[in-house]
Amino acid sequence: MDIAIIIHELVAEGGGERQCLCLARSLSQGGHQVTIYTCEYKAQSCFPQICQGLVIREVGRGLFAWWRRPLFVRGYLDMLHLTAAVNHGHEIWNPHHWPGQWAAVWLKRRFGGAVVWMCNDVPDMYAKSQQCISARGVVFGPLYRLYYLYDRRQNRGVDMTVLVSNWAEREFTAIYPGATRVVRSGADMDSFRPGGNRAGIRSRFGYAQDDFVLLWLGIFMPHRRLEDAIKAMSTVAQSGKKVRLLLAGSDHSYPDYAKSLRALARSLGVAHLVTFAGKVSDDEIRDFYAACDAFVFPNDQQTWGLVVLEAMACSRPVMVSKGAGVHEVLSDNQNAVLFPPRNPEILAEKIRLLMTQPEFRADIAKNGMDFARTAYSWNHYAAQVEDVCKSLCQRSRHGRC
Repeated sequence: MDIAIIIHELVAEGGGERQCLCLARSLSQGGHQVTIYTCEYKAQSCFPQICQGLVIREVGRGLFAWWRRPLFVRGYLDMLHLTAAVNHGHEIWNPHHWPGQWAAVWLKRRFGGAVVWMCNDVPDMYAKSQQCISARGVVFGPLYRLYYLYDRRQNRGVDMTVLVSNWAEREFTAIYPGATRVVRSGADMDSFRPGGNRAGIRSRFGYAQDDFVLLWLGIFMPHRRLEDAIKAMSTVAQSGKKVRLLLAGSDHSYPDYAKSLRALARSLGVAHLVTFAGKVSDDEIRDFYAACDAFVFPNDQQTWGLVVLEAMACSRPVMVSKGAGVHEVLSDNQNAVLFPPRNPEILAEKIRLLMTQPEFRADIAKNGMDFARTAYSWNHYAAQVEDVCKSLCQRSRHGRC
């Protein structure tokens, strides 16, 4: 198949970007012709190793490139520009995130083909219209309502919306029409495996051999609920346990949120126990997993949780919030430890459980590794996406499969 992947930006190393690029790589290795279209591409800050060998076309931004807010307008202008920059058709238009599906639908009208939208995060315009009507009223509620109605109309041209969890699918179908399918993304089992430079990372941050290190890794955003991890760690530390919290990732997108987390750690008297490591290079991610004694994922309203599977593939025991979609495929106290979202008290209890029961911790790590490596590779994910694309391509009037 000839597949065009469309993503608004490739400028950061987030889970969505990794999913997009790893899918492109797996499909290419499977013999498909894959072209990635994006408005902005920063090669050194967006998984340079994964991008090697991929065909990435950076088309630039639309009118008034300096104008970034509201995002709806910026997205609209950029997608118009991207659509104009594509000069030939593809059998499958595969947009990732919002608003890539607009460009895909417009290109489908122009060239034919089918649209398979990877909707990792359900657009929030409907939710904002409801919140603004009650909170701010006169201007913002109706404005977001218009945004939502426009978005809904464009989405009618999507042939299949692919979501990564049942929770995300329920959120989507409550406000948007159209066919949907859940396809859960995986992890790179070649890159993420047991081993890594555990001693090097622990030495870098001054951790003692008997410190119990909790790791979180990702992009700092408010729905990550890292304040819950800090509060839980503080509770455990106050009971005399030697525990440390390692927060690894970029705070560029939400610097004020990162500042609030540092302030919280100071106010609780645990600033010396919380490490803000900054952005981690792709080469060192496996080492960070190796350095921890448990991986914690307190995220809420999270459609999936790619890093959880990466940590599991590296044989790390994981503690996962039930507010994250990835918990749907996990089994509590078998291959993961689950806890309710926004509840640092119970999270603290789970941390103590793993700290005080090493055999249980080892079982969780072993079972989690076997589970992740068996069912959640990128090739497995790509095969499911390929099935969706083939079925639509065969039905498409312009398909040449």
